[in-house]
Amino acid sequence: MKKNTKKSAPKNKPTRPAVLRVVSPITTEETPLENLPVRPHDNRLPMPGSIITKTYRGKTIEVKVLENGFEYEGKVFKSISRVAMTIVKRPISGYVFFGLTK
Repeated sequence: MKKNTKKSAPKNKPTRPAVLRVVSPITTEETPLENLPVRPHDNRLPMPGSIITKTYRGKTIEVKVLENGFEYEGKVFKSISRVAMTIVKRPISGYVFFGLTK
């Protein structure tokens, strides 16, 4: 005969609260562009108003550089890395993905 080898969780073990991690982009509907802080210009990026283009998996990607973010497919993102992560669906440096490293 087999013994019941199922182990149950200890009754006195505290449970951790669920952690909600927000990773969605800031859209123009949620936060007007004029309310986003203007950051100092990063020399690795083109000037505001420029378009960054890249071909990824046969699709041409165009990202517009704004004074306080980046516009991709009608959504505004705070960082170039967030744009890259949205495209490739995994963590990645936006500077590396778009070839903006020195």
